[in-house]
Amino acid sequence: MSFKVKYSRMARYYETLEKPLDSFLCPLRERAVSFVEGKTLEVGVGVGKTLRYYPRGVELCAVDAVPETLEIAREKARKLDLNACFEVADVEELPFPEGTFDTVLSSFVFCTVPNPEKGMREILRVLKPGGRAVFLEHTKSDSPLLNYLFLLPLKLPLKVLLDDDPLRETHRLVSKYFEIEREEHYYRGIVRLIIARKPGGKTFKAPGNRNNGRAVVV
Repeated sequence: MSFKVKYSRMARYYETLEKPLDSFLCPLRERAVSFVEGKTLEVGVGVGKTLRYYPRGVELCAVDAVPETLEIAREKARKLDLNACFEVADVEELPFPEGTFDTVLSSFVFCTVPNPEKGMREILRVLKPGGRAVFLEHTKSDSPLLNYLFLLPLKLPLKVLLDDDPLRETHRLVSKYFEIEREEHYYRGIVRLIIARKPGGKTFKAPGNRNNGRAVVV
């Protein structure tokens, strides 16, 4: 059973199931959105948990491979009075011309993408030269002990339920295609916020905040 079928079946219950994690993950979603600028694409928007953090003036297009979750996100945007377009689309095959967007945001997406290399190449393709890519992702931890005792036991049930792989090294994949501007580690690297850019344009300056430097460990 594909991840699309699994997520379509649980779309209406997804926020309830994830609610215990909101106090940990929603502040990171808000931080990820703070790096967005210009014409923006959010891939794998899901039920729209990031939407409340976008400023109203942003030019946003959001895509997801699961129509049922996208409909929930669209309704949220309407209630938030957020000017955004929504399309059913897979990150592995984005329906946009090359060099369309200033920013692409991915929030907890690449742990379930069947072909992450293909998805990364598509993000690279639709970004303008020098465009910013923002990845907030579950990844393999910096701690071998956490990987062995916590993430490895979770791998099988998460695969069965959501096609989720908690041991992916998405941060390494990002560095293969993009120039890394900033990488922040949370919960010993179980979650990472990666700010990167497509080669060929200006270097972006991260927004002013309390976390100065290359990486933050929480």
